[in-house]
Amino acid sequence: MNRRKEDVTTCNRFRSDRFFTEGSQWYYATRENTIEGPFESREEAENDLTFYLRDIQAKESFGLKLARAPGNPGIRR
Repeated sequence: MNRRKEDVTTCNRFRSDRFFTEGSQWYYATRENTIEGPFESREEAENDLTFYLRDIQAKESFGLKLARAPGNPGIRR
C-alpha cells in the first residue's frame, strides 16, 4: 500500500470499503475525512475516486497542500 510521507507508520491499519450507499446514491470516504458524492452508481464513484487521487498526487508533486478541508468538499466537476 502506498503511504504519504505524513502518514503515521506505527499504527495498525484496517481495510474497509470506502464506498457506501445512502438510499440509491453512492458515496466514498477519503483519507482527508471528506465524503464525496452523491453518484448514481458505484462505478461512477470509483471513477471519481480515480480523478480525486490524481488531483492529490498532482498537487503533492508540486509541493502544494490539499485545498480541501474536512467538511469543505470544494468543487471539482
